[in-house]
Amino acid sequence: MLPMIENGMIPTGLDSAAADGNTLLPVIQKLIETSDYFVLIVGGRYGHLSPMGLSEIHREYIYAATKRKPVVAFIHDNPALLKADQQEATRDGQVRRDDFVRLLEEKVPCFRWSTEAGLTEVARKVLPNLMREHRATGWVRADQPGSGTGADTSGLKARIQELEKEREEALSQSRPPLKTLSRGADQVALDYSCNVYEGGDCKLAMVTTRISWDQAFSCVAPLMLNPASEPVMQKALEDFIVRKALADVQKDFPRAHAVRNVVLAAHSFNQLKIHLRALGLISKSQETDSRGLPLWQLTAHGDNTMSQVMAVKRTVKI
Repeated sequence: MLPMIENGMIPTGLDSAAADGNTLLPVIQKLIETSDYFVLIVGGRYGHLSPMGLSEIHREYIYAATKRKPVVAFIHDNPALLKADQQEATRDGQVRRDDFVRLLEEKVPCFRWSTEAGLTEVARKVLPNLMREHRATGWVRADQPGSGTGADTSGLKARIQELEKEREEALSQSRPPLKTLSRGADQVALDYSCNVYEGGDCKLAMVTTRISWDQAFSCVAPLMLNPASEPVMQKALEDFIVRKALADVQKDFPRAHAVRNVVLAAHSFNQLKIHLRALGLISKSQETDSRGLPLWQLTAHGDNTMSQVMAVKRTVKI
């Protein structure tokens, strides 16, 4: 708690053991929605199981991921050293805890700790970086909405736009040669998480799918005729993946009959975004969304490529 307060954060949360999880879940979901970050501290226990077969904190993590909240996890390095009441009493509980840790290590930045002092020390290093990488509006007093004048704010915004434009021009001139980059029908591997329904069970799975760069670009290109936000772009990619997710999942879960809640992994989305930028197809807009986050738009080359990839060709010979 102390490192959060030192960085101006306001920690919030509920004791999920204090009441039935399904009763508390709407309240917890509202807290997650109104928070800027989701911080997980994993000790030696997985926690009480919900009717879905997942612990309450596991369900909260999934909800935070679907809301695209920046997540960071602090994981105890050796649960066997903890007191007996701080460990899972059964082998099944230990396996569930370890599986959850492996999932987190694949999906989000994770940092190890073994003592409370060590946890405080690593949190002091990690939280400022989290706040720098994922800037958020935060909270302000109602009677102090801002200290600068409108003219000051307008001038700063104009200067930021000028610097962003200069930066984009510099980047466009230093991109690697196109012939060295994967593109067109070349395949890209994308990781995503989803809920897999097999018989009467619901499982959280990490899955990899493969699509071509043309398919990936076709998902997001029409959205960027006007500047588009990253969540909108990611949602379009997830909607495309949903159509082939069941076939992907059935490679590891042959009896699976349904897939829900597809969430593209952050590293896969970032890879796509950076690669399309390197190909000169998209660029960062000078505009931002209502939260100050970047918007992306097609370049002239991207607009032309979209027409070539997506326009319907004539079947009649001339």
